Amino acid sequence: MPYKDKERNPKINVLILAVIAVIALLLSILVYYFSTVTSNKILDIASQEVRSNTVIEAHHISQILANKLQTVGALLQTLAQSPAIHNNEYKRAYIVINARQQPSSDLTDFYMWLNKDGRINWISNINESIYQKYRGTDLSYRAYFTSPKYTHTAFYSSLIESIDKVPRLYVSYPVINSTRTTNGNGTFTGVVVAAIRLETLGNFLKNQLFSPFKSTVGLLDRNGTILYDAGFTQYTGANVFENEYQSVLSHLDPHDFNLLDDLIKKSLQGTTGSGDFLVNGKLNTIVYEPVVVNGKNFLTLYISAQHKLATDVSALIDQQKYFITLRVTIIGIVAFIIAFLVFSWNKRLENVVKVRTAELREANEQLRIRDKMQQDFINIAAHELRTPIQPILGLTGSLRSQITDNKQQALLEIIIRNAKRLKRLTDDMLDVSKIENQLLKLDKEKVDLNDILSNVVKDYMNQIIESKRRIKLLYDEYLPRVIVEADKDRITQVVSNLLSNAVKFTKDDGDILISVRTVESSNNLDTTYSESIKQKAAKTVIVSVKDTGVGIDPELSPNLFKKFTSKSFQGTGLGLFISKNIIEAHGGKIWAENNPDGKGATFTFTLPIREEKFS
Repeated sequence: MPYKDKERNPKINVLILAVIAVIALLLSILVYYFSTVTSNKILDIASQEVRSNTVIEAHHISQILANKLQTVGALLQTLAQSPAIHNNEYKRAYIVINARQQPSSDLTDFYMWLNKDGRINWISNINESIYQKYRGTDLSYRAYFTSPKYTHTAFYSSLIESIDKVPRLYVSYPVINSTRTTNGNGTFTGVVVAAIRLETLGNFLKNQLFSPFKSTVGLLDRNGTILYDAGFTQYTGANVFENEYQSVLSHLDPHDFNLLDDLIKKSLQGTTGSGDFLVNGKLNTIVYEPVVVNGKNFLTLYISAQHKLATDVSALIDQQKYFITLRVTIIGIVAFIIAFLVFSWNKRLENVVKVRTAELREANEQLRIRDKMQQDFINIAAHELRTPIQPILGLTGSLRSQITDNKQQALLEIIIRNAKRLKRLTDDMLDVSKIENQLLKLDKEKVDLNDILSNVVKDYMNQIIESKRRIKLLYDEYLPRVIVEADKDRITQVVSNLLSNAVKFTKDDGDILISVRTVESSNNLDTTYSESIKQKAAKTVIVSVKDTGVGIDPELSPNLFKKFTSKSFQGTGLGLFISKNIIEAHGGKIWAENNPDGKGATFTFTLPIREEKFS
């Protein structure tokens, strides 16, 4: 017996070891599978963060560039309206041009004034000897002269090689002297031009990049011409579809090459999108965003970001996988050691996740802080601008009443008109800030809607008479009373916004009709109204402003009531956004549509009428 026991013990030990080895192997396989799934999720999270940050950065920079270009256009517009240029007061005009160029000097190279024949009158930001060299140079063949000459509208150029062999973009605006003709169409007397050196444009874009993202920026015009590429500056001016640049991309995998080619083609159509590509074995995300100026796709911005965080995590994960493979071998011999190693590996992996998650949180927090700083800046700027405007309006109004000289009165009228525009802009900026921060408060009271409409209509009738326009403003001021519970000033603001737009876009001899009607049942309220309003409202009042103007541009229609939706140099695109929020805060609804006969548009809003009877 003792002999047999000794013979059996090694078999039992081998069996136990075999069972332990199998269990250890199964456990190690399970752990390996779990770590692979976890690793893939970590990689996916890291990659998604890179993509999200790149999309945010592309949108942010494209908006900054678009706003900057529109600012340049606005400066040129004010320059084109300068009396010094209209009257050919050269010395005074030179001072005005130099002063206008200063606010945009971080982007523009210089401003030019060309006469009606396309010859140079003045160039800002250069010394006298260079000015004398180019003075009188004929530039009438340039697109930035011919386009505004015949269209009487602003022009934004693609890449143009200047006479000094420097590649630049140009923005130009026509100088129209309306006093030189009797038909009111105005006479073309020249153009004012802003020049943007591509090198300066590239540096401007690089300065907008958020350094923790380690991204790069590129810029194409709408024809695919390279305006800026941080990695390939030698190809500036080349077309991305020509052989010269295509050869640079030939090292890509054919699949990635085709994807990148399709991405570039889609981006030039004015859409927004992104794609992932392998470059030298490293994953990169490219996001494209149109730079929209005056409602048109002017340029296409590209932001490329390497998945450095994901790559670092991937390398670390691969390293851990090699360790696991080694552990699987060791587990077959010593199960307890492998268990300890698996535990320690999981612990280290958890720490890595915590570190990377903290980095991502910090990056997101920086973005949040940057957005808040931008919003705070807008609020402060609006408040600071608002403070000096009222004294300017008061003093210029008082001064106008004391001056009899017509020319001086005309200059004061320009100051007053622009100060009022600046006041409206600051008021709109503050209203938008209140809306976005959910701080818009209503001081509701029982008011007669017809009184509000009648007062606003009288104001605009007086304005139309003063401007000597022949627009007919039709409104029946003897309509029955319509009592609503509303903020009188805010409803006045809405009606004034709608009438202002109607007057602005209606030609002389046109009609503007303001109508009011009520709907008997609360069932006619749209589903967007709250249940409490539906229960209290016995009627709904519908106010319409119908004009015979140019109508609503189909490109603007989907975003009509969103911020900055405008193709007019005379507006900011904030009025309808503010009006929509005011009406909806009252429990109403606002919409717009072109008239069926193709002449003009109709803007309509509704307000609920309470059941209570008012004496």
